[in-house]
Amino acid sequence: MRAVDWTREKVAVVAGGPSCEREISLISGQAVLEALAAKSIPTILLDPAEDFLGVLKKENISMVFIALHGTFGEDGTIQRLLDGAGILYTGSEALVSETAFDKSKAQPLFQKAGVLVPEFTVVRKGEASSLPKKLLFPVVVKPSTSGSSVGISIVMEEADYEKAVFEAFRYSESVLVDRYIRGRELTVGFLGDKPLPIVEVIAQRKFYDYQAKYKDTGTRYESPARLTAKETRRVTEMASKAYEALGCEVMARVDVILGEDGEPYVLEANTIPGLTGKSLLPKAALAAGIDFPALCVRILTLSLGTRRVKERLVQSAKVKV
Repeated sequence: MRAVDWTREKVAVVAGGPSCEREISLISGQAVLEALAAKSIPTILLDPAEDFLGVLKKENISMVFIALHGTFGEDGTIQRLLDGAGILYTGSEALVSETAFDKSKAQPLFQKAGVLVPEFTVVRKGEASSLPKKLLFPVVVKPSTSGSSVGISIVMEEADYEKAVFEAFRYSESVLVDRYIRGRELTVGFLGDKPLPIVEVIAQRKFYDYQAKYKDTGTRYESPARLTAKETRRVTEMASKAYEALGCEVMARVDVILGEDGEPYVLEANTIPGLTGKSLLPKAALAAGIDFPALCVRILTLSLGTRRVKERLVQSAKVKV
């Protein structure tokens, strides 16, 4: 692949947006903007509004660095808009993003691919929300389409279940109810198809919720995680299966619980992981010797390479026809 001199290109970092994760997205966007500026790459920060596509074309943008978390960013919406406008962007394509973002679609896909996930059920608005007999307390109740642990509850007893479901429905039209797995909270970051060192999250709260992620300074991280060689291999293999099952490209972060039974359970995959100072993908990259500015440039370069390969495949198919 021909090397790109990004200092001769212009990048738009798109951040903010309409989701409940807007605040975190803006922090991610500012961090990426500063990282690219440190590499002397011409960059603008853009909060998507009515005519942001027009702004991108007017500014002659070479690549959009998507730093949008939650709806509009991770659900495939902005990817489809950019595809329609013929504008290149970072990360996975629209369908992959949409599937990964909706846990009610992703978990059955994981199961078919042999990825170990907690026992689960999906509850949709208008359906009976009582707990299915196959699941016993404690359970984890979470919106199917939300991130940053927004709307998630660990429910220890039946008396708190309905309230947790109601809270989750504030953020999604469907709710995922998982069997609660006790164990170590781990995450596996990916650059391209290569896994990065595993990071362990050690939260001082009940679980790694929004406060623990972004507010609580008591949260600790082990990067790389202190695991045996066998545990490292098992966790990485399971996370890689999840990444491949979704068809992720360029980057992602797969969250895993290493259960007390020694098994790694995949919880979800994030196609646009956080890029703040507390975020896990940058910690994993740093453990692999890749600092944050270099990580951002790597994401740009991998994204361009992925798009070029797809363009060649499309052109080749047209020639054969």
